[in-house]
Amino acid sequence: MPRRSLRGIALIYVAAILVALLVLRGATYSIAHHALGIEVDRRLALEADEITRAGSLPRVIAAIDREQRDHDSADLFFAVFDATGRQVSGTLKLRQVPPLGFSDFDERAGVPGVGHGRILTRRLANGTTLSVISDNDDIDAFDALMFRVQLIGLFLTMLIVAGGTAGMIWEISRRLRSMQRTVDAVMAGDFHRRIPQTGSGSEFDQQAAAFNAMLDRIGTLMNDIRHAAKDVAHELKSPLARLRNRLAAIERRSTGTALAPEIADALDETDQLLDLFASLLRLWEIEGGHRRERFEPLDLAVLAQETYDALTPVAEDSGHRLILRGARSVPLRGERNLLRQLLVNLIENSIRHTPSGTEIELSVVSSPTGARLIVTDRGPGIPPDQHAQVIRRFGRLESSVEAPGHGIGLTLVDAIVRLHGGTLALADAAPGLRVVIEMPRDV
Repeated sequence: MPRRSLRGIALIYVAAILVALLVLRGATYSIAHHALGIEVDRRLALEADEITRAGSLPRVIAAIDREQRDHDSADLFFAVFDATGRQVSGTLKLRQVPPLGFSDFDERAGVPGVGHGRILTRRLANGTTLSVISDNDDIDAFDALMFRVQLIGLFLTMLIVAGGTAGMIWEISRRLRSMQRTVDAVMAGDFHRRIPQTGSGSEFDQQAAAFNAMLDRIGTLMNDIRHAAKDVAHELKSPLARLRNRLAAIERRSTGTALAPEIADALDETDQLLDLFASLLRLWEIEGGHRRERFEPLDLAVLAQETYDALTPVAEDSGHRLILRGARSVPLRGERNLLRQLLVNLIENSIRHTPSGTEIELSVVSSPTGARLIVTDRGPGIPPDQHAQVIRRFGRLESSVEAPGHGIGLTLVDAIVRLHGGTLALADAAPGLRVVIEMPRDV
């Protein structure tokens, strides 16, 4: 079943109401018009009955004269024809004898002073014929007035329906936008954001209360997990630090012995574990959203220049060529140390995972909404179907299992980008990898 937007559903609803109103108004008009026609025929029949009861032709003619003088019959006309078709009574002159029974006529019938009407013709005694004619001009005027009233009523009803629907859409959209802003903020790491409530007890407030309760529960569970993980990390960090110090002391005493290389390897492994715990603690801190309180106005281009100056010697030592391009000034609001770490992680990843002689380009430019940061290398790249894997925590390619690192470098970068309300995307540089980061100017 195709998905429809709220606006589309509302348009279908308004269109259905419009069709129903058109049918209802049309039916009402048709019924009223038909009722008027029945009333006209009933009146013609009553008049014809009264005149017919007069009896002989002279009495019929006298009855017609009385009716024509009657004010209530001013819109009725009469005509009597003899057996030869000659009109012998009645002020209305007809070109020919109308057919028996009820019939309609218009200007083509040649009825003087009557543009449209209804005729009842009956056969009397001795072959004479009586025609009673109703002038329908007043009825037509009433029909036209009723038609205009129906149109005005339809317009006003649709105006009310459209206004009510628009107001309902606006209110629902406003509530949905508020919910969406909360969802976006929570996804960006602001786990304290909640949907505003008015206290009215309406369905919207009940929905917001249920959603906020769910977020509170999720936040409690995440805090429990985060604190448990941090406690484990802290508990392990101290023994690892003591182990590292002991290994360093043993290494100093075992210099020149056969155990020296093994002790050095153990010391290196311990340093990597300590780095891993430090990175995890930093990642948990970033994902908690607390670093957002340190946001300040800064220039991303200046940070990129500082990082370029600091890492150019590192790149040259490994045989890589680091290039900086972009605008001289890219204003942004963010956390300076985290953005510097983001730049360092991206460049070090390119240095670590590309062969010597690879060119690495860092570009920082302004975008319509904020800043665009691009890091491009000409190395082996990453297959498109594995882009999501390398961003995932501890996600590593099979080809880089032996390379140094823990697989959380891009995870940290992604967390920093989301904290700043931005997006991270990996693309094929043909050859190589292009990392594109979009960040809004204000968060």
